[in-house]
Amino acid sequence: MQTSSKKFVVDIWSDFVCPWCWVAKRRFEKALDRFDEKDAVQINIRAYRLAASHAPEPMIAALKRKLGNADTAEAMMSTVLAYGKAEGLDYIFDTMQFGDTADAHLLVKAVEEPTVKKRLMEALYEQSTTHGKSLFDRSSLEAIAREVGVSEESIQLAWSSVELRVEMEEDEHLVARLGSGVPMFVFNNEFSLSGAQPEVVFLEALNKMQAKVQVKEDDFAGQVCGIDGCKV
Repeated sequence: MQTSSKKFVVDIWSDFVCPWCWVAKRRFEKALDRFDEKDAVQINIRAYRLAASHAPEPMIAALKRKLGNADTAEAMMSTVLAYGKAEGLDYIFDTMQFGDTADAHLLVKAVEEPTVKKRLMEALYEQSTTHGKSLFDRSSLEAIAREVGVSEESIQLAWSSVELRVEMEEDEHLVARLGSGVPMFVFNNEFSLSGAQPEVVFLEALNKMQAKVQVKEDDFAGQVCGIDGCKV
């Protein structure tokens, strides 16, 4: 896990071709906005590819293949559409694509400024999910990135950096030890939540993280050291 000077750290694994991940992102953001100490939270964006080395294909075809039949896929898409609409998100499955999102993840990792990274994350979801833009063509990704203020330096770093690719692969190896599937949220490296949980569940997790930190701080409160040692 990355270190932080902030009191709270939330590591989030997701993929831009995961239908549930955009819903989970929005619900977590709403919960975080209600969290008393939201300014003390560092968010670490982690990479995970549902379709590593997989050539792009229409999302509907991919879901039918993965879920085994058309009826199950239709039911799943209907549920996602309803939950997405409730969060103000527009899912257009007819134009969505599924495939290896390595370049999209590398682009996010190449951006250091938190505000720009946040805008880029949202744009990648919206442009691919609502507007059918490709996440598998670098010219398409560059256009999305420039629109939200990503620098040319960051774009070129994404395509050239071996270190960023290694970091992406390390993210994937780490989440494989924590659980299966995305979205995955890990709070202060102590406990996790998976899936597009309701906003209230995310808020409960944030409050639980806060309580755990408070207990640790209380355990050390009032302890002093003198010339003869420290009182326990």
